[in-house]
Amino acid sequence: MRADTVDLRRIFGKDVRYTVPLFQRPYVWTMRDNWEALWVDIRRTVERLEQSQHDGSTVTPHFLGAVVFDQTPYLSSNLETRQVIDGQQRLTTLQLFVFAARISATALDHERSRRLLSKFLENDRDLFDSERHPDHLYKVWPTNADREEFRAVMTGAEGNGKLADAVAYFRQELDTWLAEAPEPHDRLDALVQTLREQLRLVIIDLEEHDDAQVVFETLNSRGTPLEHADLVKNLLFREAEHTGADIDRLYLTYWSPFDQPQWRTEQTTGRITRSRLDVFLTYWLSMRTQREFTTSALFKEFERWLRAEDVSTEEVFVELARYAEIYDRLDKHPLLGHEGRFLYRLKVMQTSTPMPLLLFLFGLGDDVLPPERRERAIRAVDSYLVRRAMLNLSNRDYNHVFRDLVAAASEQPETADEAVITAMAAMQGHHRLWPTDNDFTAVLEQDPLYTRLYRHRVRILLEALEDALRSEHTEQLTVPVGVDIGSKLTIEHVMPQSWRDNWPPLHDDPEEGLGRDELVHTLGNLTLVTAKLNPTLGNMAWLDKRRWLGEHSLLRLTHGTLLNAPDTDAATAVADWNSTWDERRIRARSSHLARLAVAIWPSKDRLLSQPLHTLSGSA
Repeated sequence: MRADTVDLRRIFGKDVRYTVPLFQRPYVWTMRDNWEALWVDIRRTVERLEQSQHDGSTVTPHFLGAVVFDQTPYLSSNLETRQVIDGQQRLTTLQLFVFAARISATALDHERSRRLLSKFLENDRDLFDSERHPDHLYKVWPTNADREEFRAVMTGAEGNGKLADAVAYFRQELDTWLAEAPEPHDRLDALVQTLREQLRLVIIDLEEHDDAQVVFETLNSRGTPLEHADLVKNLLFREAEHTGADIDRLYLTYWSPFDQPQWRTEQTTGRITRSRLDVFLTYWLSMRTQREFTTSALFKEFERWLRAEDVSTEEVFVELARYAEIYDRLDKHPLLGHEGRFLYRLKVMQTSTPMPLLLFLFGLGDDVLPPERRERAIRAVDSYLVRRAMLNLSNRDYNHVFRDLVAAASEQPETADEAVITAMAAMQGHHRLWPTDNDFTAVLEQDPLYTRLYRHRVRILLEALEDALRSEHTEQLTVPVGVDIGSKLTIEHVMPQSWRDNWPPLHDDPEEGLGRDELVHTLGNLTLVTAKLNPTLGNMAWLDKRRWLGEHSLLRLTHGTLLNAPDTDAATAVADWNSTWDERRIRARSSHLARLAVAIWPSKDRLLSQPLHTLSGSA
């Protein structure tokens, strides 16, 4: 490669097209991180030039960074054309700045500055066919995702994207700064001179033997590191280009949605924040390779997989697009049914490790894995996760667990549900086992769940119990759920945590008060109420609390197991169930709800013994 330090006249002063390949990322620079810093650099350089014109001091040119160009494999006109391998953000922003400066020059009726700035923006129209190639007018031509907005901005049309925002920012700053000068025309002259002579870039021209892919992977734009998705995109399109594929068609057909904002938004998994596209690619690649790798190794793992697989780049594009649709459906799945409730619980528990398995199961299609079998597999995973969560067992080995489950399902895709259930049931050790019915029941009946578990785990347990208590005869009201459910339904202790205020033990039963401090936190003493009702109930005595719950609660969890005796031998044996609320009633209710939870999150034997058609329904 050849490197040279040049001023902007050498870059923009000639008739040239700098084209950004479609496989590079869209424009991502922002005011806070980039535009402001660039403007400060330019303004200070101009002001040093102004000072030198008064005192004769020397002006040191300002260095703006580096850009990398590659040879263009085709000629599109009489214009020299170069591909921008790195530095597209910087080149695009400089064009937007020059365009804003030209607007300011026009407003000041400074024709000389307007003409000079135009030479930095537009090519000679006699060098290309303006009817066939109108966009050859521009010296910088961005990647596909930005071209429509760039064209609109450069023709003066209003826009609402980052490019339009950049022009608006620079225009405001320039107009304010020019107005501060005693002679705005002189300051504008100094600005144009600075742009032409005092701003420098290092230009790196790749030669025939240089690998543009390697260069791209190792360089970052100013302040905005390359994402793994950008590297994957570049690799795939480079490979496609080398095989002579129609890369424009591949982009428009398969990749263009990935350059939209919904795939570039940041989301947090664990303690790491990444783009949604990077997260999806990690799940997909984990499913495809059945290998464990760190977040930082995503691109290298993708490259290794691509080199090892006998698969065309178009096949990869097709598969990525198909699984992206599946991922979107999972992300936006309605909250109804077993699958919807399961996906909701994953979000609440902030558990994403099952996603490679979910992508695999949904990716099989109904013709391979019938929906009833897929639902059974999902119910098994739901049972595995919830049971372990209620027993407060570690999730640190889940990456290995779900990698192994993908492997098991891939061996018998037509019966992937049975493969998943059998593999989970065979797991051993504290970090992997699927808790038994006895272990699950014991915890739900005896443990002070409220103090031993995260609140969101207790809440999803109570929500699922409410769902299960409803029948076809129950009014079909939707239980308020959501990641921010704390603003809708909250956990209420029936016998208050501060029970001594209004719930003294019976004088003729000295045993009644023993163990209450733990018992009040067990499942049998918990229900759900609205956030407004919760503080009202407070430490009320039972009769008052019973009246308030009866008047304001609509939940079966409250009316069917608390205000009225649940249909169990232990409960029906208690006379006048709702006349008081004590230890005996709490334990009886715990036992009833525990049995119900075992049915909601069944064991291997129950799942495999039930006919497939009986598994459908609410969760």
